[in-house]
Amino acid sequence: MNEVDAILAKAEMGQERLAAMLRILVFSALLATVLSLQRQGAHHHPILGVTMIYGALALTGLLLAWFRIYHPLLPYLFVTLEVGLVVMQTALMASLLGQSPSALAAMPIATIIFVLLVHAAMRYRPWLVVYAAGLYLVGLLVAGAVMTDIPVSIETAPAGAHNLVHHQIVPIAVLIVTALILFITGRGTRKLLRVSIEEKLGRTRLSRFFSPDIADQLMSETSAQATDGRIMPIVILFADIRGFSALAENMEPGPLSTLLAEFREILSTAIRSHGGVVDKFIGDAVMAVFGFPDTGNSPPDRALNCARTILDGVATWSSERERAGLSVVETGIGLHYGEAFVGVIGKESLLEFTVIGDTVNVAERIERLTRTLDADIAISDDLAKKATDLPGPEWSRATGCALTGRNQPIDVYYLPRHGGQQEGNLRKVSHAAT
Repeated sequence: MNEVDAILAKAEMGQERLAAMLRILVFSALLATVLSLQRQGAHHHPILGVTMIYGALALTGLLLAWFRIYHPLLPYLFVTLEVGLVVMQTALMASLLGQSPSALAAMPIATIIFVLLVHAAMRYRPWLVVYAAGLYLVGLLVAGAVMTDIPVSIETAPAGAHNLVHHQIVPIAVLIVTALILFITGRGTRKLLRVSIEEKLGRTRLSRFFSPDIADQLMSETSAQATDGRIMPIVILFADIRGFSALAENMEPGPLSTLLAEFREILSTAIRSHGGVVDKFIGDAVMAVFGFPDTGNSPPDRALNCARTILDGVATWSSERERAGLSVVETGIGLHYGEAFVGVIGKESLLEFTVIGDTVNVAERIERLTRTLDADIAISDDLAKKATDLPGPEWSRATGCALTGRNQPIDVYYLPRHGGQQEGNLRKVSHAAT
């Protein structure tokens, strides 16, 4: 049984409890009907025994549901027994009241079959409805064939009994139409349930590997699109805690874990509020992507505004820590704009959303430059060209910066350390098309 069928089976088990309680109500109604026919000798007639058997079946179903005992074949077993007992009760009632076998379908007690059809539909199994209706019609034919014809007398037969034969086609037609409606409805409901469950399971699986934003994006794409990925222009943001090794050396694991959790929360909130996606956390560092899945509203501007928000958020948090007698925290942020591969790699058992390319490497090394340049934020010249109103007077420029493991030097703009903590010193960039 796959995961979808297992969830549907669990839902069926929940419905089986309700069906068991309704079955008790049906038994109560049948018993009351039979006992009301004392004048016809119902209390000495086999119909009472059949009714009590139905009661035992109802009690068994209730106990199975109560103890959560379930098997996919149980609904078919119960429907078979229920339909068989109802057919027997109908035939015995007709015999008790002096009706002919041809009038079975028009007997009032025969309307219980509609309750059974609803029971079958409650299991989210449309074919169970068809099975119940078909079994009932076959049962009536068999009962009519084997039942002894009892002559109908005016004294024993209800008024108008001779007209029942002429109208038996009506309840049979209603039965068929009802079963058809319930089948179509049940089939549609089950299909919707499967789609809903598959989507939820798919989103749950993806959320184990990806952030909610990426999971939503991948769920909206075809499997081929998600797996193949694409090459596209994006902004990569790297940020980490300055001097983290020294901090970790002097902190207990518990407080250190709390520090990292609070730092990540500040960064995650800032990144998502500016339309970015947290790609991954690497120890005290975070890698974020702007331009996927949201490609609009100038990813370079959104990334720069996010960097400012991170800087301000960390500064406020660090001040609170300092007032509480805890160590202060500072961060360095590096950003770069360029093309990269964006997609999912790996097998189903080990999937990874990734951004691959020189753009990622450059962004990570620009973040390292913040330590050399004593800067809060450093951005590549490529990003500055795509942003609005940058560089500004508060930015400094460094040319020919060598990056570790890379032959080609680059030019960067950087915001000197603590420059972003003075109100108005780092201007918010307006959104503009790239």
